[in-house]
Amino acid sequence: MGNGMSQTSRVLGLLGLLASGLLALGIVRGQAGMYDRDFFTFWGGGRGLLENANLYATDDWARITRAHGSVWFPNPIFIYAPITAIFFAPLAALPVELAAILWVWLSEIIIALALVIIIRDLRWTRAFVFAPFWALGLIFFLPVLLTLLMGQASALILILVVATARLWNREHWFWGGVVLGATLIKPQPIAFLLPMLALWLILNRRWRGLSGLVLSLAISALAALILYPNFIFDWQAAVQSKVGGVAARMPTIWGITADLFGNGWLTTASALGLIFVITIFCIIQIARWRATRLELIAFLATVSLIVTPYLWNYDQVLLVFPMIVALIRLEQRRRANFWSIALLPLGFCFSTYIFFALAATRAQDTFSVFIPVLVLALLKSASS
Repeated sequence: MGNGMSQTSRVLGLLGLLASGLLALGIVRGQAGMYDRDFFTFWGGGRGLLENANLYATDDWARITRAHGSVWFPNPIFIYAPITAIFFAPLAALPVELAAILWVWLSEIIIALALVIIIRDLRWTRAFVFAPFWALGLIFFLPVLLTLLMGQASALILILVVATARLWNREHWFWGGVVLGATLIKPQPIAFLLPMLALWLILNRRWRGLSGLVLSLAISALAALILYPNFIFDWQAAVQSKVGGVAARMPTIWGITADLFGNGWLTTASALGLIFVITIFCIIQIARWRATRLELIAFLATVSLIVTPYLWNYDQVLLVFPMIVALIRLEQRRRANFWSIALLPLGFCFSTYIFFALAATRAQDTFSVFIPVLVLALLKSASS
């Protein structure tokens, strides 16, 4: 019986891999090879590194972009840190379309793997009962779709955060810290999470975890300085310019306050005031936290999506983590009936399209900040 189930699992897994590969091929073909999508920025960074170009010089970045078949030029320079270019360099050795297919395929696998890690770490045995309902909700969850359609790196940050939680739950503090530091590949969604977790490590005297995090960050900084000693000045100027131009349209506290109060001192004061209150609340929670490390990181990751100064709605793919943790806890503690737990992912999925439609009519997506707020409320109710 056991061998039969194992054989069936292998066959289903292989079929799933093949289906996700075909989906990746269809997505890349449907997006015209990803030449004018976010993936090309990541690929271009890796390619520029391989060609010994200065990614933070406007002329070099324009040459890389145009020499490899793209006419899309949303940023004057490579908008990410050198560690991002280093990570994508192996993919950049391949042609753009082939690299994009592999990356989208890998992103699909990463999201599925994150779910498996969460389910196993919470020792949940009823996943098969809810799988058909949750699969629909998560496959069509708009941040998941946008991550794949844009070739974004948000799924990578999801698996790194989930892997950190798993490693710390198993007392592998040093390696969890190292993995957490690797989120610098795309730091915007976890800009608040990193310092909060560092504080938690200090308060709980988890020095091995802190040393792993510091080592990981130090290696990234050293690599950046070796490759591009003066990158920080041009990069900082480009990032500040970009954030300043789009922050008022983003699904964060910064966007919603700008939406309510317009441009001016009141927007800045209200955003900073709210972030100060949230930070104090989180510090109190960290100091008193008694739940599992998985739930702590899920909680802080959700808050990070609310307060970060730079975020697009595909970055909300990180909400897969706290959402699934909350639903599993609700089921384990019998806090909700079967249908509520089974259909909640579809409900969250539906809400993302409502907010997206609203964003399309208003040319800004500030109200989508309520999606992580709803997930935070769900997580709180499951943890209390």
